[in-house]
Amino acid sequence: MTRGTRIKAFTTALMGMTAVLLVASCAPRTPAPVSASTEASVASTQSVPAEELQKAGLDIPTQELASADFKLELITGGTVSLSSYRGKVVLLSFWATWCVPCQQEMPAMQKLYDQLKSKGLVVVAVDVAEDKATVAAFLRKNGYTFPVLLDTTGEVAGNSVYSANAIPTNYIIDKNGKIRGRKIGIDGPEWTSKVRVTLFERLLSL
Repeated sequence: MTRGTRIKAFTTALMGMTAVLLVASCAPRTPAPVSASTEASVASTQSVPAEELQKAGLDIPTQELASADFKLELITGGTVSLSSYRGKVVLLSFWATWCVPCQQEMPAMQKLYDQLKSKGLVVVAVDVAEDKATVAAFLRKNGYTFPVLLDTTGEVAGNSVYSANAIPTNYIIDKNGKIRGRKIGIDGPEWTSKVRVTLFERLLSL
């Protein structure tokens, strides 16, 4: 199977699952319970209490977890690696233009980016399995200015660390490249809510 055929097959399968993904990403989700001992362990390694992350509607890793580095094409040209943002707090979002929940949460992401980018926050939006022209047209129409990367094959989204089987799937990564929390779907607080802004400001201060 050629690379072009693989991409087409992946995209067709992904589009065919749109309805399933929308339900999965929008359905209310309860974070996996965290025992008292695990909570204390996570709090000590992350310097942010587990309850603060959970209050912000995030799933948290049960042990220290490093983000997986990757290099992708920027929509504006050139390539960039995730590790190039080391020293910043990253909101890593896997999304697509056809995904309605993604469309719904992106305005709040832009506002969050505008509010905190001067303090070191960067929103890195990784589009999954779409062509450059489609993504560029969507961004022009909506005026989004945060970095957008193209995962045209879906290889990064399918990485065992990220496992973005439903979109949007979002990760919060600290200045040292450690994953602090994950959010699948759009239920819970908005990205511009006080609880999430406070969380980002705390991570930025570490």
